[in-house]
This record gives sequence, C-alpha cells and structure tokens, in this order.
Amino acid sequence: MSRLHDFERIIDEKLRGLFRGQAPQQGEKRELIEVHRAILDEIASRVESLPRGRRSYPYPQTIVRVLLPDPERRRAYEVAFVEAGALGRDIAGRLSDEHVELPDAFRVEVELVDELPAGVADRGFDISYKSSEAPRATNVEMPGIWLKVTNGKAESEEYSFRKARVNLGRLSDVVDSRQQLIRRNDVAFIETGDAPNPTVSRTHAHIEYDNASQSFRLFDDHSAQGTRVIRDGGIVNVPQGASKGVQLRSGDEIVLGQARVAFDLQHDGHTQ
Repeated sequence: MSRLHDFERIIDEKLRGLFRGQAPQQGEKRELIEVHRAILDEIASRVESLPRGRRSYPYPQTIVRVLLPDPERRRAYEVAFVEAGALGRDIAGRLSDEHVELPDAFRVEVELVDELPAGVADRGFDISYKSSEAPRATNVEMPGIWLKVTNGKAESEEYSFRKARVNLGRLSDVVDSRQQLIRRNDVAFIETGDAPNPTVSRTHAHIEYDNASQSFRLFDDHSAQGTRVIRDGGIVNVPQGASKGVQLRSGDEIVLGQARVAFDLQHDGHTQ
C-alpha cells in the first residue's frame, strides 16, 4: 500500500471517530488529502543530490504552517496534521521511502494559522526551512532601542526597550480561534478600519538581538503585506519566513504594510 493510500485510510478512520461513526464529507476529506500530498511533494523537491548517488534533506528544522479555512474544522485539521506528530512522521516516512538521508536533529513543527501571505494562501500552506539552530545567547550586554510610530496608530507613539526580542503587529494580545493567547505584541497597532492599520498583520514582524554581531535584526513573521526598511532613501525588503533577517541601523524606518516605525539605538538613555 502506498503512503498516500495509507494516509487516506488513516484519515478516514480518524474522521469517522471524530464524527461519531458517520462518514466524513468527501469534500473535507479530499481537501485534507490534497494539502497533505502537496506538502510532502514540496518538501521532497528540496532534497539535494550528493556524490555516489546519495540523496540528502539538508534542513534540520522544517516549519509547516497550514491554513485553517474554518475555525469549526480545527479538530479535523489537528487530527490530520498535528496530533501525535502526524505530519512530521509522514514527511520522515516519505523521505525514508525514497532513500533520503535526514539530519541528526531533524524535526518538523506544524502550526494551524488563520492567515497566510497572499502568494501562498491559495494552496493552503507555507513552509519555512532552517539550515541550523539559532546560536545560543551569550552574556553580552545589549543596547536599548527607541521606536517611534511615524505612520499609523499604535497604543503608544514612542517605545523604549532593552530586551532580546520585540514583537510588532496589530493588537497587543493575539489569540487563536479558541481565544487562546498565541503572541503578545510589544508595539501594538490598534484594531481600526482607518488606513494604514489594517495593512499590519496581527503577527507581522519582530526585532531580535543577535549576540554574534551585537546588532538588532528585523524579521518578517509571514505577514500578508510584507516588511521593508527605508534607509538613506533606498528600500530593503525583509525576506519572509526562515532567513537571517535584515540588520537594523540607527535612522532606519521600518515599514509594516503601509505603517511606519522609526528605529534608533539607545546608549545611556540617549539615541545614537
């Protein structure tokens, strides 16, 4: 029996249990199977060829974000992709069947999300690949940062932080469809229909201190309308998903959709 047919059988049995013995709707079952197949196919396309006919999957950490089309279907999606490491097990099995070598620290993280960037929303999932684990933090005293909202309306106009990570997004507390807290934004734009606030995603971006370079870097957290940096009259695009981000400099302006936030370093209470 092929791995796809095996998944179809398992998902049918689990959904029947979920719906108390009733046959699941064919449309829902087919949708889960198609998304599952597309995820496995894309991951298999990342396999690299090595000398002497060997093949390798080079990413120790793979993050799969699956779009939840309807909050009422969360349980079915959890059964298909999350429960007991279902998707990670299927990915490892597919690669093993194709005689692909896996990294020693191979792991798959699965998230069910309410929105995805416009470019991938139609297919129902997005995948991030990380080549290595982030370096462990060392005891390096970090400078403070000063942020000022220059376009858009946030809970405050100015912010001052001295911390390793600062989240930027819409709303201070971000909850999922079950009203469970999934993130807290340090710079929180207000939920309003007035431009440019709707262009800021709830989990839009974050600033993170990098001990190795002793600098702050800006990362896009799969926002719908992208993240950019305006510097010396030019524009630097921040890659989405797993990346090294963009190193920030004093005087940069962070663009979240259409909202803007000025960035400066602070030393001894003064901006640099």
